Amino acid sequence: MSKRQIIRRQYFCICEGQQEKIYLSHLSSLLKTDVRQITFKTKEGQAKKIQSHRHIKYDKAILFDYDGNSIEFERALHECRKASCMHAYSNLNFDLWLLLHKKDFSSSVTNNNDYINEIRSTYKLKSDADIKNYKEVTRIVEQISLCDVKDAIKRAKQIREHKLPNDGHKIHGVTYYGNPDLSIHEFIMRVFKECGESAA
Repeated sequence: MSKRQIIRRQYFCICEGQQEKIYLSHLSSLLKTDVRQITFKTKEGQAKKIQSHRHIKYDKAILFDYDGNSIEFERALHECRKASCMHAYSNLNFDLWLLLHKKDFSSSVTNNNDYINEIRSTYKLKSDADIKNYKEVTRIVEQISLCDVKDAIKRAKQIREHKLPNDGHKIHGVTYYGNPDLSIHEFIMRVFKECGESAA
């Protein structure tokens, strides 16, 4: 009887904050089976730090937010291109991606804090919960299933499908839009494809 080949994939990810790191760790556990092992080596930091990791041979990605700062955002896109790594951004921030795991959310927001009450309500947190706190982020991601990740991908794609071509801004070969907008789902879709998991 032949031994089954185990799929092993490793991704190096620069994450702006601990939300992204905790999420990727959880995603790794969701994707783990007896025939595949997907790991995300994460490092907290800014996009410019990817340059010091050019020697790393496996796939690289940067998870970052728009945060209302177009100059820093466009600089991060430029760093991705220079370092030949995937961009996985959220506009305005990662909270949008977390919301999409559980519900449709296509409203435009103007402030980084505009998602907080939605997150608290959606993930059944206390009304004063600090959604950036390690304990609360862990509580959030533990409620996310693999089906929820696939739903988030579908919802993110729908957000993009409703954008008009002339709404976009093109820089460094990337077209991005005003919020809500994100590309993190494209990174996750690639991970799914490379590990043999259907995104549907």
